[in-house]
Amino acid sequence: MLKLSLNVFFSIFLVRLMMQCEDGRGVPCDIYTRYTSEENLCELLPAKVNYNQGETVTLKFAVKSKLSLKGKQIDIFQETKLNSGLLLINLSELFKDNTVTFIKGEKIEDNRFKANYNTITDSYELKINVKLNRMGIYSFESAVTFRDHDYNNVDCAYITITTNIKDSNLDDGRTEFAVN
Repeated sequence: MLKLSLNVFFSIFLVRLMMQCEDGRGVPCDIYTRYTSEENLCELLPAKVNYNQGETVTLKFAVKSKLSLKGKQIDIFQETKLNSGLLLINLSELFKDNTVTFIKGEKIEDNRFKANYNTITDSYELKINVKLNRMGIYSFESAVTFRDHDYNNVDCAYITITTNIKDSNLDDGRTEFAVN
C-alpha cells in the first residue's frame, strides 16, 4: 500500500514538473509557444544588386509587440515583460571583412542577435550599419527567426515568428548582391 502511494505521489509530482517551463511560467511548453510567419520584417537598405566599395548598408528588423495570430490579438511584451528577444539570422557573409556598427540591439554569437524592445514604437528592433569594405559577391540566406525569449533561455517561447529579408532577390530564398 505504501509502495503504491509513493508511486502515485512521484507520478503526479514528476508529470507536473515535466509540464512546467524552465523559466517558471508553469505552462506546458507545447501549449505556450505560438508560431507564426510574417513576410518582410527584415530589410537591407538601400536594396540594390550592386554596391560600390565603401558604401554603407543598413540591416533593419522590427516586429510589433501587438499582432494578430489566427484572428486573436496577442501582445508579446505585455505577456512576457521581456525587454529583448532573440533573432536568428546568418550574417557572417555580410559581416566578413566589413565595418559593422550596431545602432539598436547587439550580437550574441555569429547567428544570434538581441533585438531590443522599443517602448516608443512598441516593437522589438535590431538595426545594424555595415560599411562594405570587401569587394565581390555576397550571398546569404534570407531566412530570419524571432523568438521572444532571452538568448540564454531556449525553452518555452511565447511566440516564434519566421520572416525573410524583404526583396530577397533569388528564387531559392537567398539575398545576393555584388560590391565593386
